[in-house]
Amino acid sequence: MAVRSKALILFPLFITILCLSFPATATSSSDVDFLYLTLTWPGTLCTSEKCCMPTTGEPALDFMVEDIKTYNNQTGEIVKNCKKTCQFYVNMMKDYINELYAHWSDLSCPSNNGLKNWKKTWCTYGQCSNLNQHDYIQTALNISYHVNLLEVLDVNRIVPSSSTRYKLQDIQNALRVNYGLSTHIECVNTWWPIWQPRKSLLSKINFCISKDGKSIISCPFNTETTCHDEVWFYPFTSNMLHPCTPDSAGLIKMPTEQYSAV
Repeated sequence: MAVRSKALILFPLFITILCLSFPATATSSSDVDFLYLTLTWPGTLCTSEKCCMPTTGEPALDFMVEDIKTYNNQTGEIVKNCKKTCQFYVNMMKDYINELYAHWSDLSCPSNNGLKNWKKTWCTYGQCSNLNQHDYIQTALNISYHVNLLEVLDVNRIVPSSSTRYKLQDIQNALRVNYGLSTHIECVNTWWPIWQPRKSLLSKINFCISKDGKSIISCPFNTETTCHDEVWFYPFTSNMLHPCTPDSAGLIKMPTEQYSAV
């Protein structure tokens, strides 16, 4: 009996240690401390792989929204898939749908209208936030307008070029002066052909955002850049986009019902 009592005493201790060793994955809005916006540079994307003209028309020749994630401050982990089901309403975005066409296009092939990407972002991350679908998706657009990356880089004489390399430190300094410690830079590093020098191509610039989506904030964690000391910032032009087939072109048709999920 004494042996059994001792085992019963040790069992809760074992469970406690087990829980501490394997922390629960953050899966609710209460776990979200900040948002993480990723803006991608199409000049690098379309140099590294084939890009196609969206079915909704030519996008802006600018940094493009890739997604906006939800993060937990204490764990530094992404908070995602908070609900088992997801309803996505196109009509909720009709007041800024043209901005989505221009600044959150999907340039992958075959040509598409971008709807799949917006829905994935909302269902995977947005439902974990305290924002509704309209405001969550719009937050990505608002912040991308606010930071105005191309202009900030241009003021610092960092412009898209196929013949000029830039010092990573100069890019980081330009971002730091304008945005503080709210950014993280990513690059695509080329390794082929092997007889040419390796190139580091500016790929993405990420921003930490307050959980209400209203302002950029200092990132609560440090992430090492994937860029080398010298970075290429290739131009992006519309002729880099392969044309879509005639039968695939067209804008998204809004459902006639006010709240019709897709």
